[in-house]
Amino acid sequence: MVCSNKSKLVASQNLSNKKNNNSSEDIGNVLNKKGEKHKLPNINSINNDIINNNGNNDINIEKGSELINSSSSSNSGNFKKLKKGAIIEITLYNWMVFSGPVKLKAAEGINLIAAANASGKSSIVCALVFGLGYNSNILSRNKELINFIKKGEKKSYIEIILKCNEEINICIKRIMNIIDKKVESFWFVNNEKVNFSKILDIQKEFNLNLDNLITFMPQENVSKFSRLNSEELFEYTLLAIDKSLLDNYNYLKKLIEEKKNGEHKIVTYEHEIAEEEKLINDLESKKAKFENFKNLLVTMKLYRVKKYILLLDIKKKELENTRENVNLLIKEKDEHFNTLKHYLSELEKCHKVINNLSLEYNKKKNIIKDSINNYLKLNIKLEEIEEQIIKEEKIMDDTVQNVYENKEYIKDLDKKKKKIKEEIEQIKLFFKEKEKCSDNMESKRKNLELHLKELSNENKQLLMKKYSLQSEFNSLTEKLKKRQNYQNIQEEKLLNSIEFTLRERIMNYKKNIKNIVQNHNLLSDNFLQNLKKKYDESKITNQNEINCEIIEELSRKNIIYGPICKYIKCIKPEFDYILEFFLKKYFYSFLLINKENKTLLESLYKKYKLSVITISKETHKFCYVTNEMKKRGVECFLYELFESPDVIKNGLINFIPINIAFIVKNDIFKNKSTEEINEFNNFMLIELSKQLNEDVTSLFYFCDNNVHRYRISNFDKKIYIDNSFFIEKKCKILYYINSDVKKDLTQLNEKKKECEIELENLKKKFLEFDKIKKDKNDEYNRIILQQNEINIKKKKLLLLQNELKSIEENLSLYLRGENIIDDKKNSITKNINLLNDKKIKICEQYFNILKEHNKYDKEVFKIFHELNQWKRYLSIIKNQNLESEEKHETLKNNIQLEKTKLSSYICDIGELEQLIKAQKKELKKEEISSLDDIHLSLEEIEKKLQECVIQQKIYSNLDKSEEKYNMIVISIEKHKETIENKKKEINDFKKLLEGCDKQIQFILPTWSNNINEYIIFLNYNFQKFMSFINPEYSGKIDLIKKNDNYEKCQLFIKVKFKKNSPFLLLSISHQSGGERSLTTMLYILSIQKLTKNGFYVLDELNQGLDHFNEKRIFELLSCLSNPVLYKKYFLHDYDYKYIQIDYYSKPQYFILTPQIIKNIYFKDITVHYLFNGFGILDNQFSGF
Repeated sequence: MVCSNKSKLVASQNLSNKKNNNSSEDIGNVLNKKGEKHKLPNINSINNDIINNNGNNDINIEKGSELINSSSSSNSGNFKKLKKGAIIEITLYNWMVFSGPVKLKAAEGINLIAAANASGKSSIVCALVFGLGYNSNILSRNKELINFIKKGEKKSYIEIILKCNEEINICIKRIMNIIDKKVESFWFVNNEKVNFSKILDIQKEFNLNLDNLITFMPQENVSKFSRLNSEELFEYTLLAIDKSLLDNYNYLKKLIEEKKNGEHKIVTYEHEIAEEEKLINDLESKKAKFENFKNLLVTMKLYRVKKYILLLDIKKKELENTRENVNLLIKEKDEHFNTLKHYLSELEKCHKVINNLSLEYNKKKNIIKDSINNYLKLNIKLEEIEEQIIKEEKIMDDTVQNVYENKEYIKDLDKKKKKIKEEIEQIKLFFKEKEKCSDNMESKRKNLELHLKELSNENKQLLMKKYSLQSEFNSLTEKLKKRQNYQNIQEEKLLNSIEFTLRERIMNYKKNIKNIVQNHNLLSDNFLQNLKKKYDESKITNQNEINCEIIEELSRKNIIYGPICKYIKCIKPEFDYILEFFLKKYFYSFLLINKENKTLLESLYKKYKLSVITISKETHKFCYVTNEMKKRGVECFLYELFESPDVIKNGLINFIPINIAFIVKNDIFKNKSTEEINEFNNFMLIELSKQLNEDVTSLFYFCDNNVHRYRISNFDKKIYIDNSFFIEKKCKILYYINSDVKKDLTQLNEKKKECEIELENLKKKFLEFDKIKKDKNDEYNRIILQQNEINIKKKKLLLLQNELKSIEENLSLYLRGENIIDDKKNSITKNINLLNDKKIKICEQYFNILKEHNKYDKEVFKIFHELNQWKRYLSIIKNQNLESEEKHETLKNNIQLEKTKLSSYICDIGELEQLIKAQKKELKKEEISSLDDIHLSLEEIEKKLQECVIQQKIYSNLDKSEEKYNMIVISIEKHKETIENKKKEINDFKKLLEGCDKQIQFILPTWSNNINEYIIFLNYNFQKFMSFINPEYSGKIDLIKKNDNYEKCQLFIKVKFKKNSPFLLLSISHQSGGERSLTTMLYILSIQKLTKNGFYVLDELNQGLDHFNEKRIFELLSCLSNPVLYKKYFLHDYDYKYIQIDYYSKPQYFILTPQIIKNIYFKDITVHYLFNGFGILDNQFSGF
């Protein structure tokens, strides 16, 4: 049973006696001023299950029957304002869940069909599809029609009455009979049987676009709308507005495709023509080569014959010349033989004289050699005597020198003796003076000793005070260091925040660091021995200090860093939470520099179970913030937030993108659309890839307390993923000086300054005290020095007396030694005289030998000179003889050569005559006669032949057959024909392209103007409807086209449900189900004034909506169903030049829902209740 009413729904007296006094708010108050509260009229069941409106006051519902009733406070027959194709009435018989015949009388405006699940709402939707000539593809249900006819029945029919104009309606009836498990359909229009083609014509005439999701959306296709891509949404929107728009759009796409294909074919044909022309050129060149080759062979034959004729003439001339040369050479040979005899006799004479002279010369030479040997022996004896004389003279010089030195020494002894006597007298005078003032010195000394004791006590007190102040100062400095030492503080915080097992592993590593270093030889033995000397290992505190120093030394030597949080210092405390979030995973990790040390890596990983990272050899680039980035809101990159050794940054960059991750200002993405955000992301990808010289496909950046991850797909660069999640603004591990710490530090600094001032005062006192003490000590030292000086003088007096005795003894010894030196001088002079006598005798022998040597030397020189003259004469004769012999031999050889030449010329002349005869036989008479016309020399002919040979090599790959030549000629003609045919086809395609351009230019301007104005109107309506539901809601519709020809158009629905949030595309990933259903409803409503459709069907669109949104939707529907209110609140002031908007007609909607909210006043909305199905309970609809 269906019950309808245009005012507020009130149940009958049997169901409910409640009164509804609620009123709607906002625009609902305006809408309900004209409306009144009505009660549903009573409904009586009739045998044929058709219910008509009447004025009875009772409602009798029989559960065994199925009833559909439409009732309204206004006249139900008033369909004047409805569009052509609106539904007047639907009649169902044996259809799905209905037996029938069941009638649904539709009304203008909104027809809300409300009923429980499984009561038959979707049966009405399916009836509309099959009754108007569509198939089950629209419904996404069972595709066979037999399954839609009620089970157990053989006959069924659907009758739909549509509005044609203000006076006439049209009735479409489909009768279905099941015969042999197959369905036969019969179509009737106004009770006249028609073909299915007539139904298709009615679909076009009445704009029944049920295959468009915007006009017809059954329950099965609700999810399809959100899955529509941008192109499908554009096409469905065009289909809803006017099918001719979609036809024109498809026709334009077809024309553009044909144009592209034609242009492509023109390019391919032009390319093929160019290839054909190349082939023709190649064939022409082959043809020309073949003809040139024939001519070349003929010319080569002529040149060869001419060459042989010229060679024959040359050979004959050379033969005569050689015969004359042979006769001349024989005469010259006979004349030259007589000169050879004379030279040979002279040679024999020279050899005899030279032998006699050489014998005499050798004898004299031997005598001179003996004299030279004697001379050398005498020289050696003279040198020995000379050496003995020099030795004696040296002894003499030494004795004289000793005498001279002794004289000087005696003089020095006299001087010393006088000085010592003077000093002894001075010391005696000093003793006399000191004996007088010895008593006063003792009293002064005692007083100064007492005073110095008092000063030492005061000094001790001041030192104690200084020690206490110094210790206090050191403790304050240590406290300041600890507070300012972020490394140890961050490490303590990390150990307190991590799990127990991780903390124990790190502590175990610290305890055993010394063993690790010794086992793997990481540090030198000297360093470890120095640590032992410095600290006492028996104390636990000292052991901890040793371990800390070893860890620091390992980091200094670039061996191991760990844990990493120790070496990260946050520079910008406002972003400390970001830095901690980004690096927290690696805070407790250890960085091993030399990854080749595998034993150390295994022990750290397996034995101590530490998280170890290593460094790669690659050098990484770091990005920097450009001026353009600053303008777009980029503050800094992540590696700029902290200070650490370069090794740690290079180690972390292998696992975390600190070189490309960046931070953005907090308000940079406020009120920005997804396009603007995507533009920013793409800009950053381009900038980062430029700076790094590599493709960057993902971004990681922070904005306030949000983390954004943007990544482009590796398979399709148009697809991207943009994720964001929330992080807390809290920092648990990283340390920086906050306000509380600053207060403590200021207090400690003040105390430190006080200590420094007191220490400076103490220094001043110490300086004053030191001056006094120094003066007293100086006086005391003077007294002691004076006392010590007397003792020293006594000792000195004794020493001087002993020295005086030793000087007197030395003087007596010198006087005795002068007599011994005179005896030595006399013996040395005697030895020198003896040696000089021997030297004189040797010199006499030496001069005698020299005289004999001079005599023999002169004789040798004469013999040698004479010998050389004969040798020169011999060499001259030999040379002359050699020349004459060589000349004789050359004459013999020349004669032989000339004879061989003569024989060779005779052979060559015979061969040439035979060749000329043979080649003349091959030539034609014309060619033989042309030989006389060739007036070239032999060299010129050879050059010509070489050129011909080179040209012949060019034609070496050429096929010389005549058949090949004929084939080339035929193929050239064929290729020329194909070129002409393709040129004709290109001209045809160009004409076709011109026609396509004309058609595009004819259709496109009007179509594009219509589309642009439709989008303006649609955008305005959609934005207005969104803000009507909630002022914070907003929406827009963007049309994106590929080019000016509208080749590929895309329609994007973008919405936002908060003021400050950006516009997001309508999709499953961005919005909830309620938001999507609300947006879908509003988009469909915003199209209604543009479409020519008679009705719209929407199934369960209010599911997922909250109480407020559902209420506002129904208020909006009430407003849209009234043209007066629509003009008042939603009229667009834009001057539309190309489209006409129907502001006066009423739309017809069929909205199916299992439930509606209670206590809402409906204005101009017809509500149909289905009382059908096994799930109906008593008092189910109480409260309506």
